[in-house]
Order: sequence, then structure tokens, then C-alpha cells
Amino acid sequence: MSECVITYDGVPSYSVSIMEFTNGYLVHETPCFANAFVAPEWRTELAEPMPGRDTARA
Repeated sequence: MSECVITYDGVPSYSVSIMEFTNGYLVHETPCFANAFVAPEWRTELAEPMPGRDTARA
């Protein structure tokens, strides 16, 4: 599993990839991408902002 932030035209996009390996070789990857967003009010106590993330722009 990997997590990263990819920036296109100055706008961050958050990415998570789940990778499957067999005998040391990558055999399957499932990438997921999302734009920045603020957690809904009902979930704010369970969430924490990513470092360096400006939620005012989200």
C-alpha cells in the first residue's frame, strides 16, 4: 500500500495504491484518487487533517 499527493496545475490530488506481489513481482495494482475535502461534521472528531493541507481551499 502506498499513499501520496500528486499535484496537477497546483491542485493536490490524494492517491492510495493497493499493490499485490507474487514472487517479488508486482502482479496487480488498484489506484484510488480523491480531491481534498473537509470531513463531514458528524465525523470531524474521528478525522485529522493531512499535514500541510489547507482545508479552507478544499
